[in-house]
Amino acid sequence: MGNSILRKQLSQKNSRNSISNMIGQLKSMGPSNAVFNQMYNNNPQFRNFANSVRGKTPEEAFKQNGLDFDDFRSLKW
Repeated sequence: MGNSILRKQLSQKNSRNSISNMIGQLKSMGPSNAVFNQMYNNNPQFRNFANSVRGKTPEEAFKQNGLDFDDFRSLKW
């Protein structure tokens, strides 16, 4: 099962800027656990994704969803 939202973000021409903007928006929403809880409770697609990667390492979660963790790790925050 792939995460179409994140895959679409990563496949865009300016994916590094898109991801940075997305992270900035999430940070502005408050504590990360509050953001996670809000997304988990209100977005079935996010809930399915979160459940599918629970207990996995970041590398395993990225690979499962067809993403390259090294590309993500190399982003400049």
